Amino acid sequence: VLELPWEVSSNDEIDIEKAEKILNEDHYGLEEVKERILEFLAIKKLNNTLKGSIICLVGPPGVGKTSLAHSVARSMNRKFTRISLGGVRDEAEIRGHRRTYVGSMPGKIIKAMKEAGTNNPVMLLDEIDKMSNDFKGDPASAMLEVLDPEQNKNFEDHYIDMPFDLSKVFFVATANDLRNVSAPLRDRMDILQLSSYTEFEKLHIAQKFLLKQAQKENGLADIDIKIPDKVMFKLIDEYTREAGVRNLKREIINICRKLAREVVEKDIKKFNLKASDLEK
Repeated sequence: VLELPWEVSSNDEIDIEKAEKILNEDHYGLEEVKERILEFLAIKKLNNTLKGSIICLVGPPGVGKTSLAHSVARSMNRKFTRISLGGVRDEAEIRGHRRTYVGSMPGKIIKAMKEAGTNNPVMLLDEIDKMSNDFKGDPASAMLEVLDPEQNKNFEDHYIDMPFDLSKVFFVATANDLRNVSAPLRDRMDILQLSSYTEFEKLHIAQKFLLKQAQKENGLADIDIKIPDKVMFKLIDEYTREAGVRNLKREIINICRKLAREVVEKDIKKFNLKASDLEK
C-alpha cells in the first residue's frame, strides 16, 4: 500500500509544437491519429481538470499502434507503462485476489501503477480484443470499471482493499479487430482507426526509419548503404504482402545481414544496391 503513488504525479509538459515534432519524428503518415492526440493535448492545456481519456487504436498488425503510445508518453513527458491483455481469462488478473487466498497478489492495473511510480502515467492496454472469459469470471467486464471515468476515480483492487484513483491515467488501448470487444467496453473508448499503409508511405517509412534502424542493429552504422527508391519498391511489392511494415523491416534486416558479411569478408565501405542484387 505504501509503495503505491497515491500523491505522486509527474508534471505535464504540454507544448503542442514539441509534441507534434516528436510524433512526426517517430511516425510517418497517420495524420488523423496524430491530430486527435494533439487536440487532446490542447484541451488538456486549457482545462487541467480533464478526466482521464481513453483512446483505442484499431488496425492491422505492424502499423505502429504500440509505438504510437510510446510517442504519446514522450510528447507529454509522462511515465509509460504497458499491460498485455492477450489471453487474460481470469478476472483476478485485473482486480487482484482477495488476501485470504494462498498466493494472492494485486491485479495488473495496480502492479502497473506501482511500476510507473506516478498516478498519471500513459498506460497501454495492449491487445484488448484478445481477452477471453471462462468460469473464473469475465475480465472484460472488470475492465469496464477501469475504463469508465465516472467509476475509476475509486477503483478498488481486492488485494489492496482501498479505493485508488485512476482518473488521472491516460489509457491507450490497442486492438486488431473490434468485433471481439464487447459493446459496453467499446462504448467507453474513443476509437481511432489506423488503416494499412500505401506503397508510398511504406517507401518513406523504409527510407527514413527502417533502414537506419537495421543498419544500427547490424553494426553497419558507419557504412554507406543506399537502396534507391526503385529497388525499395521492388522489395515492397515482390517480397512483402502486409498492411503494416513488420515484414518489410525483416527483409531490410535480412539485406543488412548479407551486407555485414560482405563488409567483414571483403572490407567494402559503400553499397549502392541495384534491383538485380535483391535476388542474390
